[in-house]
Amino acid sequence: MSAILSPEEVSTIIAEWYSCIIARSVEQANELKEKAENMIKTMEPNDRVIAYYSLVEFRHSIMAKQGGKDEKDDERIQQAGNMIEDSIDHTLKYLYLFVSGQNEFIKERYQSAIRLFRKAERLLEYINDEAEEAEFYYYMGSSLYRINQYPYAASYIEEALLAFNRLGYIERAVYCQVILGGIYSEAGQHEKVRKLLEEALSISNNYPMAQVAVLRIIGLDALRKKAYQKAKEYFEKSLSYPECTETILGVKSEYNLANTLFRIGLFNEALPHLTKAYAGAQSYNNHEYQARCIATYGLYVNSNPEEIDQAIKSLSESDMNFEIEEIAEEAATFFKQKGEQELAWKYLSVAYRARQNLSNIGVDQP
Repeated sequence: MSAILSPEEVSTIIAEWYSCIIARSVEQANELKEKAENMIKTMEPNDRVIAYYSLVEFRHSIMAKQGGKDEKDDERIQQAGNMIEDSIDHTLKYLYLFVSGQNEFIKERYQSAIRLFRKAERLLEYINDEAEEAEFYYYMGSSLYRINQYPYAASYIEEALLAFNRLGYIERAVYCQVILGGIYSEAGQHEKVRKLLEEALSISNNYPMAQVAVLRIIGLDALRKKAYQKAKEYFEKSLSYPECTETILGVKSEYNLANTLFRIGLFNEALPHLTKAYAGAQSYNNHEYQARCIATYGLYVNSNPEEIDQAIKSLSESDMNFEIEEIAEEAATFFKQKGEQELAWKYLSVAYRARQNLSNIGVDQP
């Protein structure tokens, strides 16, 4: 008969496991996950430790599945929340709020994520762990970036970058540079993008997925500058990494390459990439890129403005105004070049309204 383990013994292993997740020590995290699973089975009953285990298991799944969504995640997190509802353990409550925010972020519910991160931030003083604080700053900054609150987003990401650099977490630091590169690119600060991402590219050699993310952002910056050939080269390069193939990042790069090829008139070359991107977006249940693919089909393949409108409506339901602005501006340019002035004006108006909506969203409103 197996000896009954104390909650304290199991908590120690879970804490070690959690530290490996934050540090992205994947092999060690996998080993400790298996150990914690086995220990939980022979532990004396303790709701606090079971909740702790469930939340850390969710964090592990985020690390492992590269952006996929599991419809059972809401239920798992809520069960953990019910176990700690009356707890006075600030660390556990912080972890519950933070993990809940991560779940909302993964499911593209960015305003809801920010609300949860705001609550978690009030408990951050109880977290005596620089790596965990850096991870919090990264996710809060990333969420603010997704609702286009650039000054606030940059402030959090810069804090995360400093902390990850101090800790020597190079891969995490590169991802911070990727987000900052996106912010600078969308704000039209292309020289800042170049300097930042040249540095990120030089230090990411040992981290293939991080390097793919850097290459994709360089491609997006080139696309915004209408340097289509350069954008095409960077998207193709990002897709040349085998590590990228079965990930949400690969799906996004496939879409970006398809869209770039359509813009330069290489329709036959573009279509297989768009087909693959749409299938991938559906597989990952990624709302944004499903809508982007539908809009691209409507614009370049089916000549059907109703599909563009369907995509815009879908994005508006999630307040993705920046994405609406990008799609509408592309459509307006396309129809203007074809001499279809009525449609061009229609989509210019959509882009203008989306830009107005962006400026109306305050950081305290989400």
